[in-house]
Amino acid sequence: MMFKGKGGAMLRTAAVILIGASLAACQSSTDGLNVSQSKTDNSDLEKVTFEELRGYCPKVRLRDGTAYFNTYEGEETSQNVRYQAAITDVSRQCKYENGRLAMTVAVAGRVLLGPKGSSGTIQLPIRVAALKGDTVVYSDIKPYSVEVNTAGATQFIYTDPNIAVDQPDARNIVIFAGFDEGPKKGAATN
Repeated sequence: MMFKGKGGAMLRTAAVILIGASLAACQSSTDGLNVSQSKTDNSDLEKVTFEELRGYCPKVRLRDGTAYFNTYEGEETSQNVRYQAAITDVSRQCKYENGRLAMTVAVAGRVLLGPKGSSGTIQLPIRVAALKGDTVVYSDIKPYSVEVNTAGATQFIYTDPNIAVDQPDARNIVIFAGFDEGPKKGAATN
């Protein structure tokens, strides 16, 4: 429908006003979310502290050479690989409690069978460490069991929920995660 001339401009204006009024009439205070009814009892939820709200949670990093782990049958050659594990992601969660920073670190990855591999349970040596400057304030290494099969890659998620350090006065904590067999057998220790 075309409105031409001076009368057409008035009709177009009237049509726009009429459409706008129609749309406004479709809106009512009972449509959508009623705020007074949406209140829930949050008494069972944990309260967020100011420190947590600030959001400082140390980053998790991988050191060079710790993202991959191979096991061999005999000599360390590509033909003798039993299992090859790789860390694909790391994450962390932080909480401030009683003047301490409590952290949970998660390490995700996958394991592939090599030419000499077979289905079964393997142990992955995973270490999580926290450093404040050059000082180690937390370190733990655990063998983590993973059930591998011959149907492609096996995914795993390792979690260390036990990290607790004094509440930092600066953003000076670094978390490292990775594979670590510890000292080599026969190696001298201090």
